[in-house]
Amino acid sequence: MKKALTLLLILVCCLFAAQSTLAQDAIKVGVPLAMTGPYTDTGDNYWKGIKMAIDEINTNGGLLGKKLEPVRFDTQEFAPERVMQGAEYLCGKLKVDSVHAGWAGWGQDVRAYGKYTAPFFADDGSQAAVDVFKQDTKKYKNIFQLTDTGINQGQSMFNVLMALPYEYPNKKAAIITADDAWGTEVGETLKENFKAKGWKVPLHEVVPYGTNQWGPILTKIRKTKPAIIHVEIVSAQEVITFFRQFMKKPTNSILSYGYSLVPREVVGTMGKEADGLIGEVPTAMPTPKAPTPEAQAWLDKFQGIWKHLPQAGSWAAYSGVKAWATAVEAVGDEKNHDAISDYIATKGYKGETGWWKWDADHVMRAGGDVPIAHYQVQDGQMIAIFTDPPTKPYKDYKFQVPRWIKK
Repeated sequence: MKKALTLLLILVCCLFAAQSTLAQDAIKVGVPLAMTGPYTDTGDNYWKGIKMAIDEINTNGGLLGKKLEPVRFDTQEFAPERVMQGAEYLCGKLKVDSVHAGWAGWGQDVRAYGKYTAPFFADDGSQAAVDVFKQDTKKYKNIFQLTDTGINQGQSMFNVLMALPYEYPNKKAAIITADDAWGTEVGETLKENFKAKGWKVPLHEVVPYGTNQWGPILTKIRKTKPAIIHVEIVSAQEVITFFRQFMKKPTNSILSYGYSLVPREVVGTMGKEADGLIGEVPTAMPTPKAPTPEAQAWLDKFQGIWKHLPQAGSWAAYSGVKAWATAVEAVGDEKNHDAISDYIATKGYKGETGWWKWDADHVMRAGGDVPIAHYQVQDGQMIAIFTDPPTKPYKDYKFQVPRWIKK
């Protein structure tokens, strides 16, 4: 009996030792995303791409023979102190070996994670974040942006609006944005482009998140009757309520939602009701048909797992994980952060549509193999109708004049 208890004790100790070794061998991956607040839907889209990449790597034997262990942190509304807390927890305390953040702020994230060495992938789309990086490129060598800036995305939105096969009834535009850095960048860029093209912008409103009563703004819109209304608020309830209140007495206006269209809840809630809305996603996987066989296989797999098409940031976040993992494999040591960042910056990553190449500012500029995709909701689905740059129609999909426009 005594021998049996001794053997059992040895087995238990061995089991705990094995589990401890496995835990030590796991590579921790930081995932700071909005899990509460107005950006929750976008955070969920990023998480789906990150989880898909991590699960693929783990299923195929891990990275350097080690499993990846994601550690999440709620960035909420990207307040600077909250972003700093995330960096201190993930990099300072847990010593993660990479961070995949999706949308993470407007420069405060660069400062927070630039204090450490783990490669950090963000989808900020913010010139403010790029400007922080440029203050000290050596210090921030571990920072990589997965998408172009809001300025360039705003330019792309304008390019496509001007390229639509549609005759505008006038040259007036209304612009409504949220009071954040993203909305400001896009709104100002569009305003400058409209004016340079000879258009008037009689309405440019900046509103706080949580705005759901649109009566006063819609009254101005119905008075000025703009040919284009652009709404840039990356939160589902605001843009859903705007559309429904607009539709009570619509004007003959193209309704452009930019990045506002792509939080999953927008089309998920409205379905065919949203038909006619247009928007864009940078570094996006065009849907419903992908541009390459490899991309189509990825798209089919994503749909099989999540039961819907990818939206805001899913593919970009997935690609960030895979780019980092490719660099780790090449370097041979997940702890050699400097060498991994150098590899990413100089070698890039070949993904499902072709090459991802970061520029001198560590920004994935739109174009080439990774352009900005522009969509229209048709039959309750996000249909890619244009890519840019360069501005060109996507495959055989056609822009449809929205049902609320009366000829």
